[in-house]
Amino acid sequence: MAIVKVISIAFVGLLAVGVLKEIKPSLAAVAGIVTGLIIVYSLLDEFTYIVESFRQLSVIAEIDDALIKTIIKIIGIGYLTEFSAGIAEDYGSQSIAKKIEFGGKVCIAVLAVPVITGLISTIGSLL
Repeated sequence: MAIVKVISIAFVGLLAVGVLKEIKPSLAAVAGIVTGLIIVYSLLDEFTYIVESFRQLSVIAEIDDALIKTIIKIIGIGYLTEFSAGIAEDYGSQSIAKKIEFGGKVCIAVLAVPVITGLISTIGSLL
């Protein structure tokens, strides 16, 4: 199970951060970021599965491949935004975390415009 791997990596990272805070606080921040990156890397198979599942769904439902790619990008932006904002919050910068979240929302809105436009056009043609 992937969650067991994630939790194990997180606990090792927490121990490293705790020890390094006492010895060299600047390295504790690096250890926290590296732990996060290792967790993301360990989940690459799960991310690949999600993308492949969306692609298979698009073939079965005969959905335009560009729409599926856009949806996957939106999901990716959401995850990366949350991950990055979490790192900023961990290191005491609520202000930067909020800016990251705002930037992610703007990027998602930009990608969502063509999807919403297509949806409205489809609904309009049905009426």
